[in-house]
Amino acid sequence: MKFSLFIAGLFLLVSFIQEKPSVEVYNVEKENSIEVYAKNTNLYPVTIEVDIDLENLSSSKKLPVVEGMAPDSEKLITELTVKKRDKRWSLGTTYKYHMGNIFSRHNDNYVYRLPYQLGAEFKVAQAYNGDFSHKGKLAYSIDFDMPEGTPVYSARSGVVVETQESYSEGGTDEYFQDKANFVTVVHKDGTFAEYSHLKLNGIAVSVGQRIRSGQLLGYSGATGYATGPHLHFHVKKVVKGGDFITIPVKFSTQKGAIRLKEKESYKAL
Repeated sequence: MKFSLFIAGLFLLVSFIQEKPSVEVYNVEKENSIEVYAKNTNLYPVTIEVDIDLENLSSSKKLPVVEGMAPDSEKLITELTVKKRDKRWSLGTTYKYHMGNIFSRHNDNYVYRLPYQLGAEFKVAQAYNGDFSHKGKLAYSIDFDMPEGTPVYSARSGVVVETQESYSEGGTDEYFQDKANFVTVVHKDGTFAEYSHLKLNGIAVSVGQRIRSGQLLGYSGATGYATGPHLHFHVKKVVKGGDFITIPVKFSTQKGAIRLKEKESYKAL
């Protein structure tokens, strides 16, 4: 999941897909200054980069300003002051933003719940740095070998920010790379969990829903880039430029809080 938007002009706001922009930049004129604010109306945190072309103005922060913003929040980006009061001043603003806060830090002390029913046990078909597809930015991903239609539960509480359940097929052809059904959840620390390859119409939650650890999310399948039925799970954070990297995490198992190993089976506790 990757989302970005670029907007340019003298506070000219242009919608991208949505009727109303989900991130806006606006200014408030004071007696001796102009305050520049940003507003994020998304369910998830964003990173915004604001640049301003200044004439007879100075900025309280070095331009461009890069800031992380919490979901549904407003933030003072910078304050502009007039250099010479008897001269004309003007400004032109450009900004871009993307999903996720690059300044977020994963809580490495958190121990994740296995994403299936308590008491159920499944084998890890592909673990971290797996030879088939867990390379590069997807290096810290886990594939659980499970039959299609197996209930999938949340490994950590958060808010559902994106879902897809319209795909019905899967395979190893490049055509299927972006054809997986999935649920994406944002956590309290600003990281995201993705549950992928779910079955057609196999989602049990909706965007905007707050979910708890151990809550039913949907049902496993074999959609997208897959050799067969399984659940792909990873935790990720955004990096500069708007791309994502996966993060190694620990799970609660009968062997303690550990990183899962390939070909090993684990029972949900």
